[in-house]
Amino acid sequence: MSFWGTFPANYRAAEVQAIRAAVQAGECAAVIGLSGAGKSNLLGYLAARQAAAEQPRYVLVDGNRLRQPTAAAFLELMTESLEQAMPGTTSGAQSARESDALGRLDIAIGQRAGASICFLLDWSLLLDRDGRLFAGQEQGLWANLRALRDRHKYELTYVAATRHALPRDNELAELFFGHSLWLGPLSDDDARWNVARYAERVGQRWEDGLIEAIAAASGRYPALLRAVCEACAAGCPPEPQALARHAAVAARIEEFWADRPDDAELRAAGLDTIELLMSARPHRFDTAQLTAKESRLLQALQARAGEVYDKDDLIRAVWPEDRVYESGVRDDSLAQLVRRLREKIEPEAGKPRYIQTVPGRGYRFVKQTGGSE
Repeated sequence: MSFWGTFPANYRAAEVQAIRAAVQAGECAAVIGLSGAGKSNLLGYLAARQAAAEQPRYVLVDGNRLRQPTAAAFLELMTESLEQAMPGTTSGAQSARESDALGRLDIAIGQRAGASICFLLDWSLLLDRDGRLFAGQEQGLWANLRALRDRHKYELTYVAATRHALPRDNELAELFFGHSLWLGPLSDDDARWNVARYAERVGQRWEDGLIEAIAAASGRYPALLRAVCEACAAGCPPEPQALARHAAVAARIEEFWADRPDDAELRAAGLDTIELLMSARPHRFDTAQLTAKESRLLQALQARAGEVYDKDDLIRAVWPEDRVYESGVRDDSLAQLVRRLREKIEPEAGKPRYIQTVPGRGYRFVKQTGGSE
């Protein structure tokens, strides 16, 4: 049995139904999921488990296979993926007139006349918040994909998986306005199946009570669910405080917050009530009101979080101009700058939590968790 054949027939049932309804009507859809939401699994499942005669035909385009982060490379990957999913004639694609990547893809689509095609575009790890490819920042791709959609309207659709919604000024964004869904926690059945399957793979037998406890502690969020399974397999009890200290769970949580999801995204994904995640949320400072020197001081301290930053080294970092440093920036100038910064970022400036003074040496920036401040 193939990997996808092991998945339940009703895996992500609500999401699959919403996507299929959109593409069967000739519409595009966006699957938006924060780090660890299982976007790639959902697209892979859709492509692998479709019925032989189902329309449209799903063509998975795995962004992890992209050779270069350019528009041409992505279009070439789409053509290759189409050929693998729906073998057909392509000799005409090499003509001089249509020798470009967009032209070859256009011909490949046209040669499958009568078949509706839905490209499942897994962009999860490729795009930044501004909808740009991480390297090269190619914008031509969006115009090319829009042109293809206009040329093959209602016969060609896209289901795009991203970590963040495409900016409204993106060429493709309006295609997804009517059909955008957030990928959040798994259903109870899907979560229990994932836990039981993990236990089977590692050769352990878990009672229903432990399976339920794991699902509850993880909030049924895919990446966190896997991490909690790993922790419990190693003997960690399924309790929030113990789990938060386990390396597997801590690593997944750190990766999740490194993507800097905002409050609106957390609510949309239904993750704002998961204790394991929210209790470890890094505090985000409002830097909009900081002066240039205050901002430079904060960045310098954060770059060496947990370490003692000697006063002289900190002065050099904040006042890097040689002439200023040589003329002498007194300790009290640094102390005044620290005081002003504390007034803007500390809950109580008189009882600093983030910027701690180390008498006789300098300052230490202390990371804090918790997002309720």
